[in-house]
Amino acid sequence: MSDWNRKHPTLRIHRAADPAAAEQAPRPDAPAATSSLQPMAIILITALVMVLAGPACRAEEPRNEDRGASTASGWQLEFGPGGRLYPIYIANPIRPQMGIARAYFSESDIPNAGDERYIIRLGANVGFLRYSPADKPDSGFQLDVEAGFIGAFDIESSLDNIGWDGLYGVLLNWSNGEGLAVQTGIKHVSAHVGDEYAEETGRRRINYTRGEYVLGLSLAGEKFWRIYGEGGYAYDQRNAQLQDPWRLQAGLEFTDPQRFWDRRFGWYAAADLNWYEESDWSTDLTLQAGVIVAREKLFRTFRFGLEYRNGRSLLGEFFFQNETYVSLGLWCDL
Repeated sequence: MSDWNRKHPTLRIHRAADPAAAEQAPRPDAPAATSSLQPMAIILITALVMVLAGPACRAEEPRNEDRGASTASGWQLEFGPGGRLYPIYIANPIRPQMGIARAYFSESDIPNAGDERYIIRLGANVGFLRYSPADKPDSGFQLDVEAGFIGAFDIESSLDNIGWDGLYGVLLNWSNGEGLAVQTGIKHVSAHVGDEYAEETGRRRINYTRGEYVLGLSLAGEKFWRIYGEGGYAYDQRNAQLQDPWRLQAGLEFTDPQRFWDRRFGWYAAADLNWYEESDWSTDLTLQAGVIVAREKLFRTFRFGLEYRNGRSLLGEFFFQNETYVSLGLWCDL
């Protein structure tokens, strides 16, 4: 018997006998399915962050001019730097980004969920402040704010929403400008069951919410390669019976954005691994590869490719259920 089953014997029995019953049986303290207004609130907050990011994405606005304030020490404070000191994790599926993917599930433990779904992502990671040496503007410290939405919609059931998660984070980054970067801060995930799915199955929310402190390290070695690692410790867990605090993450990336067509686009491949204490440290593997178009003057990156995932569900409300899928998607990092 696994540690997870020993900790949660009730869920183990229900899952062994009838997983759907375990999903649909109301818990005494379980809140009702979430209102349809809540996804709209997350979308509006995400849109606001993206609007605020607009000034940082204007190609015609010179970097470090007008927005920067120099100090006597030779360092400068810049508002809306646009770029990042700590790169995003390309294959990490649970982060704020813009994207739409059509996923084909070969395995899913979620009862009454179709094998074909759209996975919709809305969100952005925005650099607000950077404090850097005047002669080395791509190093120093930077404050980032991020917000996002992830939703799964069942193609085989009139695009009913199975569930959605709202994300936000406040992060402080440091980089030496030569490939080494460190990130710390807080990340928050609040998970919800889709209204249509709840009405059809009787599934009630288990109140999965995770707010955590994070510490990450990124190292770019050769020209196209990068590795990273991150640890998280949850300070906010709304279901103490099911959740545990620790999380580990690691990844490897290859990006060559100027390989083809007169350096206009290239290709990439990335792997991301996650381990959660609450999932008995089982491995969640996500692979992604395809074509990349980097619009450096706009501080935006577009990607088109394939994604493979095997591990716990992307949706927090279904975290104790495993899924395997392959998807074809279009993504954009703002």
